[in-house]
Amino acid sequence: MKLLSTTLVVLAASILVAAQDITLADVLLPGFPTIPLELVPEYVKLYNMCQNSNINGTYVAVRYGDNNYTTFKYNQCYQYVIDGNKAEMAVFCKSVTCYNNLNPDCTGGAIPPIPFPFPEKLVLVNAADFVQLLGQGATCQQNSLPAL
Repeated sequence: MKLLSTTLVVLAASILVAAQDITLADVLLPGFPTIPLELVPEYVKLYNMCQNSNINGTYVAVRYGDNNYTTFKYNQCYQYVIDGNKAEMAVFCKSVTCYNNLNPDCTGGAIPPIPFPFPEKLVLVNAADFVQLLGQGATCQQNSLPAL
């Protein structure tokens, strides 16, 4: 039964991503994060939304609540809650270095006062509302760290 349900998820994901810039096969290849199969269609949607943004410097696409999507560019305040909806899933299409901020408008200083690097293709899922524990927002800059 588990094999059948996994097969159905892969088939459904294939249909949903067929018209996108990256495909299910791309996501299952090395270099992409390992994520649960049921999240693959959402990952593909967010990754392509980020990559295809017409705004210069866009580095992440985020889903808030069930169906609110947006992108953020370098040095823009990436709020963890917008209009009462928490960031549920974020996909990074560029590598960045971020500081978590105390306040939702990204003021009040970084907490902790150290930068966090996030690599391209990373997916963050807000399991158990952990994002609220990190602060209220983040500001991210183009990653100046050398590639590994």
